[in-house]
Amino acid sequence: MSVNKGMWAIGWLAAIALLLVSCGRPEPTPLLFEAAPWASGEQHTMSLTNADGQQVGSAVYTLNSIVDGAGEPAWAFERQIAALESQEVITVTMDAQGFRPQASHLSRSSGDSEESVDAQYGSGQVDMLLSTRQNIMTTQRASVPSDARETVTLPMLLRALPLAKGYATEINAFMPVAGQFERIEAQVTGEEAVQTEAGPFATWVVELNTRDSQSKAWIAKEAPHVLVKYLDGRNKAILQLKQYQPGK
Repeated sequence: MSVNKGMWAIGWLAAIALLLVSCGRPEPTPLLFEAAPWASGEQHTMSLTNADGQQVGSAVYTLNSIVDGAGEPAWAFERQIAALESQEVITVTMDAQGFRPQASHLSRSSGDSEESVDAQYGSGQVDMLLSTRQNIMTTQRASVPSDARETVTLPMLLRALPLAKGYATEINAFMPVAGQFERIEAQVTGEEAVQTEAGPFATWVVELNTRDSQSKAWIAKEAPHVLVKYLDGRNKAILQLKQYQPGK
C-alpha cells in the first residue's frame, strides 16, 4: 500500500470513528433557564464524603430572594462547607431571571488564617480582589462571555433547566478563586432512584463534562427538583442530601 493510500485509509477510519462517537451524543439545545423552582429561604443540608468514601464534613446551600443594588429583584446564593477543621463560605448575587452573576464573595478560614476573593461581574469581564492568608491583596481582571454563570452555582441552576431524556446543552462557567473559565457540556444520561437520609428520590442523572473532568448531579424529577446528590469530577468529593427545607 502506498503512503498516500495508507494516510487516506487512516483518515477515513478516523472520520468514521468520530461520526460514531458524535452519533451517540444528543445535539445540544440553546441554554434556556426556566423560572426558579425554589422559593426564598430554601435550604439543602448535605453530607460531604471524600474520594476514599470517608465522611469529612457537610455542606449547606441556601437561596434567598433579595433586592440588588439597582433596586431589581435578585437571588442570593450561599454555599457553606465545613470540613476537616476548615470553613468555606461562598455567596453569589444573581439576576432573578437567567441567574447571571452580579457579584460574589468567597472566604476560607482555617485556624487563625483566612483568605478571600471578591468578584464583580461587568459586561464581558470580571474584576477580582484577592486577599491571601498573609494579608497580601492583589487585583485581577478576566475576560469572560457575558452569559457566563459562576461555577459554584451550577448544581442549583441545573434545577431550572428543562431536564428530560436526551436533553443536552452547553453552559459557560467561571470560577473566580481559580480565575478559570470553561465551557461545560451538560447532558441527561439516565434516570436513577436514590435513597438518602432525606428519603427516596426519582432523579435525572446529569453529566457535566469539561476538557479535563466529568462531574455528575442527581436532580429530583418532581418539583422543586431538589439536588439529591453531586459528584465533583475534580476532587471526587460526593455531596448527598441529608435534609431539605423548602422556602416560603
